[in-house]
Amino acid sequence: MNITTIIELENQEVESIVGAKLVFAQEQIEGNIIETCVESLQLNDSNEQISTDEAMEKVFQRLQQQGIIPPNIKEFSYEMPSCERLKSKTDQEAEIPQNIILTFMS
Repeated sequence: MNITTIIELENQEVESIVGAKLVFAQEQIEGNIIETCVESLQLNDSNEQISTDEAMEKVFQRLQQQGIIPPNIKEFSYEMPSCERLKSKTDQEAEIPQNIILTFMS
């Protein structure tokens, strides 16, 4: 029997663990539809950017160190924020998706 565990993290939690800020990319799909997704993460102490894969590996390792993820788990998957939304005339600031999902099986 496989048991799937889902850990939902807020953007700020991931940023704190990794020591970096999420960098979002926006793409205009149609006239009124914008897709927003995570492109990479920029380290807080430099202009260096790391991939989402590198960042989520750090999150995974930290959660293992804290005992949240069992030490025998070696593989995981993740889903970064992505959304399609309608653009309104009053859009001042992009609505940024707030949750990152990390999943593993035991």
